[in-house]
Amino acid sequence: MLRRAAQQFPSLGITYVLDDGKTHFQSYSELYQKAQSMASGLRSLGLEAGNKAIIATDINRETITCLWGCFLCGIIPTILQTPLSMADQSQAAIKLMNVFQQLEQPIVITSKPIKGADEEFNSHVHLYSSLPLLEVSADYLPNPGDLAFIQFSSGSTGDPKGIQLTQRNLMVNMNSIANGLRLVHSDATCNWMPLYHDMGLIGYHLTPIYFTHNQFHIETIDFIKNPSLWLDTMSQNKVSVTGCPNFGQALVLRHLKRKTQLPDWNFSSMKAMLNGAEPISVKIMEEFTSSLQKFNFPEDAMMPVYGMAEATLAISFTPLMQPSIITGFDSEVLDLNQKAVKIKNPSSLKSVRNISAVGVALDQVSIRIVDDNEQEVQEGNAGHIQILGESITQGYFKNPEATEAAFSDKWLRTGDIGFFFEGNLYISGRYKDIIFLNGKNYFAHDLENLACTLEDISYGKLAFGGITDPKTGKEKVLLFLAGIPETKAAEMLHTLRTLLRKNLGIQLDELVLIRSNEIPKTSSGKIQRYRLIQRYQQGEFKDNRHK
Repeated sequence: MLRRAAQQFPSLGITYVLDDGKTHFQSYSELYQKAQSMASGLRSLGLEAGNKAIIATDINRETITCLWGCFLCGIIPTILQTPLSMADQSQAAIKLMNVFQQLEQPIVITSKPIKGADEEFNSHVHLYSSLPLLEVSADYLPNPGDLAFIQFSSGSTGDPKGIQLTQRNLMVNMNSIANGLRLVHSDATCNWMPLYHDMGLIGYHLTPIYFTHNQFHIETIDFIKNPSLWLDTMSQNKVSVTGCPNFGQALVLRHLKRKTQLPDWNFSSMKAMLNGAEPISVKIMEEFTSSLQKFNFPEDAMMPVYGMAEATLAISFTPLMQPSIITGFDSEVLDLNQKAVKIKNPSSLKSVRNISAVGVALDQVSIRIVDDNEQEVQEGNAGHIQILGESITQGYFKNPEATEAAFSDKWLRTGDIGFFFEGNLYISGRYKDIIFLNGKNYFAHDLENLACTLEDISYGKLAFGGITDPKTGKEKVLLFLAGIPETKAAEMLHTLRTLLRKNLGIQLDELVLIRSNEIPKTSSGKIQRYRLIQRYQQGEFKDNRHK
C-alpha cells in the first residue's frame, strides 16, 4: 500500500504542523525510503517477523516512521501514549507497563528516556534517534490473515485488552471508510487525535495512504493548547475530511468564546467532519456546527458516526453530505420498556431524550440488536448491539476468556445499547454505564447532559455513577464533580437534586468534589467512570463527599 502510494503519487504525502504553525512535509516516497532503512535496521538488532514492538514515541513523525519500519519487516507493532515518568503511577505509565508484560517484554521505542523506569524495562528501550538505519530493501510479504497490528483498547469500562488486527481486517475497513467518504485523490484530511487511538491512526493516517491523498497532522497537545492550529490548517489547505468528538468540539467552543478577534476562516471545502469516539452530545454538536456557519462550514458536513477498535475502526456512517438526524424519544418508554417512541412536540426535559442517529452500516459490516437472551429484536426496540464482518477482530491477544466473552457465535458483542429507528442506528448508552434505579435504566451520559444545562457545570468536568450500598442493598447515585469550590458544594447539591427530581424523578445521593485532573479519560475522551467508582469504594474521597 505504501509502495503504491510512493510510486504512483510522488507529490502526495504527510504535512506535520508544528506548534508555531510552521510545517514539515514528508512525501510518501520519502516515508517509504526511510521506513525501509528502519526495517533493515530493526532486523540488524535481531528482530524477526512476528516479533512484537511497542512504539511510545511522542512525535507524530517518529511514530509514523517506526510504524512503517515495523510493517515492512513483519514486526507486529502497538502504539501507546508516552508517560512523563514510570514512577508517577499515571494512567499512561500503568498501561505501558501492563502492555509491556502482556507482550512478553518486547522492544520499546521512545523519543527520549522515560524517567523512573527500572533496569529491566530500560534494557528493552531503544531511542528513536539511535535506531540503526541500513540501505537494504525490505522483502517481507504478509498474507491476508497474518496479524498486522495490536490495538490496545482504551479501557473505558475495564483494563485494556490487546485487539488483534490482521492485514485483512485493516484493508477491508479502510476500503469501507474510503467508500463511505467517497474519497478522491484531491481530498485532504487533517487530524489532531493521537496516533495511539484507532481513529487517529487508521482513520487519518492509514486510510489516506490506502486511498492516496494528502494528510495533515497536528500534535494532540498542541491542539489542546491552541485549537486555532487545527482551524487554520483546515482553512488554509482546503481540508475536506477531519474528525472531532465531543470533547474536542467543547474545547474549540471555549477557545472561540475567549478570542476577541477571529480570523477569516473558510471551511467551504469540508465534506465530512466525523463525530464519534464517545456518546454524541446533541447540544455540543449543534452549538459547534452553528458557531462555524459564519466561516462557510457546510452544515451537512457534520457526520455522526459509530465505531470501535474491535471493528478495526468504523461500523456505521451518516450518509455523506446528508443532514444529521436528531430525534426526540420518550425517555420513560425507552428506559422502562426499551422501545423507541418519537415525540413530535417535546414539552419538557422530563419526557424527551434527544439522540443523534449514527447512520447505517458500512459495506462489509452487519449490525443486529438482540435482547438479553441473544434473540434479535425488531426495529424500534432497544437492546445489545452486535456486529459481524471481515473487519472485526478474531479476538484479544493471549486472552481466551475475554475473547470467548466477547462473541455470541460469530457476532461481536459491542457492549453498547441501541436500536434501529426509521432505518438509522441510534446508540442510547453503554451497558456497563447503566445505573439501575427503581426498575429503570439510566445512562450516565444522559444524567451528565442534563446536569450540564446548569450554568456552573461544563462538559467533561463531571461523571455520574451507581453503586449498590452494602448496608441497605439499594442503588446509590453518585456525582463526581470538578470545578466547584467547597463553599458552593451544599448549594450545588441542592440545585442538582432539584433538577434530577423534577426532570427524572430520581434522587442524587452524594456529590463528590474532585479535581479536574482526577477525571480519568481514554485517549478519545471517554470518561472512565468505573475508575472513579473503584476509588470511591476503596475509601478514597472521604473528605470530599457531600450528602
